[in-house]
Amino acid sequence: MENHSKTRIYGKNIEIDGDAAKELYSTRAEKSGQVHVDAPTVLSSDANIENIRLWTEEELRRWFPLFGLSARDKVFEIGFGTGRMTKYITAVAGEYVGIDYVEPFLKTVLARKDIEKKESTKFYTASLQEFLKGHREEYSAAFNKVFLSGGVFMYINDRELCQCLEGLADMLKPSCLVYISEPVAISQRLTLDSFYSETIKDDYSAIYRTEEEYREIFKAFTDRGFELEVSQEFFENDIKKMKETKQWIFILKR
Repeated sequence: MENHSKTRIYGKNIEIDGDAAKELYSTRAEKSGQVHVDAPTVLSSDANIENIRLWTEEELRRWFPLFGLSARDKVFEIGFGTGRMTKYITAVAGEYVGIDYVEPFLKTVLARKDIEKKESTKFYTASLQEFLKGHREEYSAAFNKVFLSGGVFMYINDRELCQCLEGLADMLKPSCLVYISEPVAISQRLTLDSFYSETIKDDYSAIYRTEEEYREIFKAFTDRGFELEVSQEFFENDIKKMKETKQWIFILKR
């Protein structure tokens, strides 16, 4: 176990191993299965079923209605996980494309009977970087809704994330809504670099950016006519009760 001063880095822009989270979640899913099929990724080690229920209830009550789904929508979901929110999207959206780089998650989603799968419903095992590299032209100006809930950007380094959002912007229709829920750092940027987490009993790497840093990163959208309509804490009563980070909700619209 490393000294925390070496694995918890404050303020500095330190790059992490982008594949570490993929390996961690894949290994955990294959070894022990999911604690609960509808657990958000950031609660995948939480044995408290009530927390998992409250997380989704809060999202469905407070934020998901702002996504404004209809049968006319073509939705791109980034990081579908085990399908916690996917089931509420595919049942309504006219077309759906979802990606996740953890292969066992795809197997779970495909096996779920409560997730409606139409001919226009497509799932890919791919990171955002991989999907953009292979499908950017295929889905040029294709989507009018983007959905990300739980945390994906926290596992992507800054330079790569900015490139991803530039590429993602090319896949969006002139009228579009982007829904992003990510953990943020409360006071200053926090990077966990192979940090041993007592919660998940394993090494963990992630980047907790501040809200201000995300505002800068979202210039990939705002420079293209999007407005940041929502940027605030996700929970009225924080379920995770972390001292240095909060779950945040961003909604951008053009």
